[in-house]
Amino acid sequence: MNIEELIKKRKDQLDLDSPPAELWDEIQKDWKQEKKFSWWKAAAAIFIATSIGLLLHNISLQSQMDELASLGDISEEYKSIEDSYLIQISELESSIEISQARSQEDFTWIFDELNTLEEINKLYRNDIGKINEDQLVGVLIDCYEKKIRLLKKLELEIKRTNKFNNDEETNTNSVSL
Repeated sequence: MNIEELIKKRKDQLDLDSPPAELWDEIQKDWKQEKKFSWWKAAAAIFIATSIGLLLHNISLQSQMDELASLGDISEEYKSIEDSYLIQISELESSIEISQARSQEDFTWIFDELNTLEEINKLYRNDIGKINEDQLVGVLIDCYEKKIRLLKKLELEIKRTNKFNNDEETNTNSVSL
């Protein structure tokens, strides 16, 4: 017997205007059970909310720790010394056309040295408050002084290169006359 014959044979059982009463009673019973309060669902929601809160708190703490310490965190005297170095560095960087100098291969060694100094500076600034401050101050001041010397060297090299290019241009122009 195929499915179509089975459906035709039991058609009167399938054509119902409303479900049988015992079926409706079962549905209502199951539905009422689902409305009961689930403690495990409440516990799961509290756990998730607490986890998210702790995660956000840890992210906030990490971002605060990512901010590097400065010599000013040790003393006001060191803060003024560091500020003085930072002003000198800023003035040198603004007087040099850094972007133009970076594109010239002759100066890559200077920028490599500057990047190394910056990495050393960050490493030691992370250690402020953790290890001997006198040694840290000495290393950080040394980094600032080396950076200033490198920037001055870069400035001189740029001037020398520009003078050489200008002299070469002048010599080329005078020969062609």
